[in-house]
Formats: sequence, structure tokens, C-alpha cells
Amino acid sequence: MAKDLVQYFIVNKDLKMSKGKTAAQVAHAATLSTLSLMSQDSPFQDKQADFIEWVQTGMKKVVLKGKWTELKKIEEKGYFSIHDSGLTEIKEGSLTVIALPPMEKYEAKEIVGHLTLLKD
Repeated sequence: MAKDLVQYFIVNKDLKMSKGKTAAQVAHAATLSTLSLMSQDSPFQDKQADFIEWVQTGMKKVVLKGKWTELKKIEEKGYFSIHDSGLTEIKEGSLTVIALPPMEKYEAKEIVGHLTLLKD
């Protein structure tokens, strides 16, 4: 039976980023996580088979929103985090997005199940 693999991104809604800025930050997180998961030194060696299957089955993604405190807790668990360089809209070093490696929905539920979709 095929797995229901999804990659989740959590956007820091405490920052007032424009839609374009938000899209760029999520793209940074997608790129960073993909490069890491393709690397032999990935901290998520155990997720590499799921990553390959996820790529082959459409690369489903879900973008959620959370407060800085929620993102910080997830970052402390070792997931991919993006900190802004401060060149445009927000302060340098601001935590903008967290990305999880692709995983089954039930696995992600423990980490992000309390968060809601980013719609605006």
C-alpha cells in the first residue's frame, strides 16, 4: 500500500511578511530540505527512502502557520529552519519558516497537528 507522504512547512505568522516574501522563504526551506535529504550526510538518513517515494508520487506539500514560539519548539527538534538575512522586509536572523522532511501524515500529526493552514 502506498504511503501518504507529505512535506509540511510552518510559516512564522508573528512576522508580517508579504505574500511574495513568504513564498520566497518557503522556497528557501524547500530547497534546503531537498538538498539535505539528497546528501549522504543528511541528519534524516531514516527519511531518505520516504523522500524518494515522495518525489516519485507528486511531492505533496502543506503550508501551515504558527507563532514564533511554536516554530522555535519545532526547530529545537532539529528540523530545517530558515532565518532571514534581513535585506528586505524583516530583521536579520528572524526565524521565518520550518520545514519537516516528507513523512506520513500520522507521523507529522504529533509535530504539527495543532497548527492550521496558511491561507492569507
